[in-house]
Amino acid sequence: MKKIIFVLLLLVCSVMVSHAEVYKYKTSSIALRTTDNYGNWGEWSDWEDCNVLVVWNTEKSVINIYSATPQEFDVYEAGDKFKSDASGGKTWSLKCVDADGVRCTIRLRVQSDGQSQLYVDYSNISYVYTIEPRN
Repeated sequence: MKKIIFVLLLLVCSVMVSHAEVYKYKTSSIALRTTDNYGNWGEWSDWEDCNVLVVWNTEKSVINIYSATPQEFDVYEAGDKFKSDASGGKTWSLKCVDADGVRCTIRLRVQSDGQSQLYVDYSNISYVYTIEPRN
């Protein structure tokens, strides 16, 4: 009986000690595109330099983008991890809600050359950051 209690206590302690994974990225550029009055997507803008911190807390299911206007997204559904796409890259899609309660999709994409991008897709605007892990 003492062994069972010890094992249960050890299991409870190990669960309590486990911690959230927090991923940090820094951005180097951003591009965006919008829809016209008929819902058709326009072309992507030219890339612009930017230096923004992105923090993804997996335990809290929250993604923060610390741009000039800080953005917070609650993840309510995570698709299967990375799926291959037609251009040889891999994409992981997360369904989110922003601080205003508006739904969007955040996609983490790793291109075939290893470059990573973070897309934030709304129904009428989409923007993409080039990202790399922050030390």
